[in-house]
Amino acid sequence: MPWQLRFVNLVFSTKVQKQYREAVENLVFLNPRQYRVRDGIVDALKKFGQPWLEEKDGDIYLRAGDKDAQTLFAFDGSLMGGNPVGVVVFLRSSPTEMVIMHLAVHPDYALQGRRGGLGLGLMLIEKVKEIASRIVGIRHIVLYYQQGIVIKFEIEMPEHRLNLNGS
Repeated sequence: MPWQLRFVNLVFSTKVQKQYREAVENLVFLNPRQYRVRDGIVDALKKFGQPWLEEKDGDIYLRAGDKDAQTLFAFDGSLMGGNPVGVVVFLRSSPTEMVIMHLAVHPDYALQGRRGGLGLGLMLIEKVKEIASRIVGIRHIVLYYQQGIVIKFEIEMPEHRLNLNGS
């Protein structure tokens, strides 16, 4: 129902409290819609390694292989509890490119879900674009959606960017 969308308060974080580990596992590893992009997932696993959960200081972090990947979880602040409703895992793959390795959305927030009108998958991609736009040198983002299909997003160049290369 459209009126429900007005009361959604999305919150983004790099970590999840450890008591929500099962929800993270379900979202990332047991997502019922992952069969739709299975080839892309397998391809990403080959390129970047297996995702795994790390528990540190009472929180859960999602890691990928031995790469220095970043994770951003989405939470629906209008709901009780702290279960994540979406996650995106990304890393800098070259001086000019950031790669989205994994993107998962809870079935209720997928396009055909009860809250699908939010476009949570696109919002997570936009968050990565926002982050990338602040990093010196990043010109585009690559999303490996399915094997053989690569989607590139160009990054607008803001005046203030972070230089992560130390120069």
